[in-house]
Amino acid sequence: MSHEAKRPAKQESFVGNVMKYSIATYLGFLISGAALIIKGVLPPDAYGVPATFMAYTMSLMNLGMLGLDQALLRFYHEPTRGVSGRQMFLACVRLSVLVMVLAGAVASVFFAPPLAVAFGLGQGGAALVPFLFLNAALYMLVRYVNVLLRLENDVRAYTVQTLWMNACLNLIYLLPGFFTSNTWAFIGAALAGFGGVAIAFWFRALRLAKTEPEAPADSGAPLPADDKPAPRGLAADGAIYRTFLPYGIALAPASILTPLYRSLCLSFLATASGAAAQGLFEFSYTLAQLVTTVQAGFSTYWGPYVYAHYRTEQERIGRIHDLLNFLVFGFFCCLIMFEDIIFLIFPAKSACLRFFPIMMLSSVFAILIEGTVYGNAIARRPHHDTIGVALGVAVNFGMCAWLVPLYNVTGAAVAVACANAAMFLYRTVTGQYYYRTIPNYGRTISGFLLALAATVAGVVLYDHFFLKFAAVGAILFVYCSLYRPQLRKLWQLAMGLVRKFAPRA
Repeated sequence: MSHEAKRPAKQESFVGNVMKYSIATYLGFLISGAALIIKGVLPPDAYGVPATFMAYTMSLMNLGMLGLDQALLRFYHEPTRGVSGRQMFLACVRLSVLVMVLAGAVASVFFAPPLAVAFGLGQGGAALVPFLFLNAALYMLVRYVNVLLRLENDVRAYTVQTLWMNACLNLIYLLPGFFTSNTWAFIGAALAGFGGVAIAFWFRALRLAKTEPEAPADSGAPLPADDKPAPRGLAADGAIYRTFLPYGIALAPASILTPLYRSLCLSFLATASGAAAQGLFEFSYTLAQLVTTVQAGFSTYWGPYVYAHYRTEQERIGRIHDLLNFLVFGFFCCLIMFEDIIFLIFPAKSACLRFFPIMMLSSVFAILIEGTVYGNAIARRPHHDTIGVALGVAVNFGMCAWLVPLYNVTGAAVAVACANAAMFLYRTVTGQYYYRTIPNYGRTISGFLLALAATVAGVVLYDHFFLKFAAVGAILFVYCSLYRPQLRKLWQLAMGLVRKFAPRA
């Protein structure tokens, strides 16, 4: 009886923690919605190059971080002996800043023109390269602070900073578009946004960083034979890097390459069709990210939770995986059913209607991988994640080279979906080998087949609203039947929240 009495409280705690870290995502949805509206109003060629600039900012930011943000998440609760959280955080930042300064200087002095062409930054893009690295460096500092606030469980500061970071990445740089089409105005807004949030939160992060007590340097008391003094200065940094770098560098290529799924498409479209095609792709890509709303704060809370409980909570982790699958696929089908309404609001972007379901499918793969790949990290085999992402980038590059010249933006959408599918399959198979999070392979595979069927129906029937609505609605009904236990569980959770927060009679 006592065990059963404790379980609801445990579930409530889990759901409550996820909801706390979902606040930033729900409010961030409004920011993304505002960015989508601006992109829908502005001509696509006005923000094509700035959007490409921001896309490559993410890859370069991860280049400077060397995967140390992921290492900080992984080892913060299992630190090197005698090293505090403050030391780990600052050591990671110091090394990343050094790497970013060196990479930016070399790229700007020796490789600016070819990089501008490869990045699809348009005519005169070589002058943008130094500012691209500067923007990435500011974003890097913001990301480090975000990780620290999450690890310190400072939910309020984390929420505010995440919202500001989201606004910088998606919205603030677009605002000059109402007054000018000058690319430099967009770039200036991006730098001002990231610079502001970096300055505002950096000193707060230093104050809030957790500091473990250290032994006095000269206490006069002899140390036990098996004890050693706590490392300090360069010795402490060396101890941190010996733990962090092998893990982080193995993950760094994955972090660097993942944003290239979007960036490569924009680069190929710049070469084949110009800024207008870049703008259409960017609009549809932003719209497709709406499917991530159901993920909410899941990713933020889930990673640390899995690392802390994978030995004792495997059954629960499997149940959460099924719930995530059900939510994401259900929302995905609903978006396909009602996508026409969106393009009635933005008729100038109606050309996206033909390939929009494919773009959403690529987002689905990117979300669901969150519940299937932690086995690689748990087993300390991060190279599998890197191989999976590299495989996806190779598929994306090959598909873009083949399809973009033939089918323009539709070809780019197919390329990014195939890339995400290839990455998902490889990383999921290897992750499940080391740690199983999928309770029922048959149900999961059937769900994916139904999602593919919904995508095909959305593409083939894109100009027949009622036929598409009926076909995808039937697929959604079959899917709900397949996931009846998850549907019932979600209903119980929803009713529990209603009873908790509704006014009492």
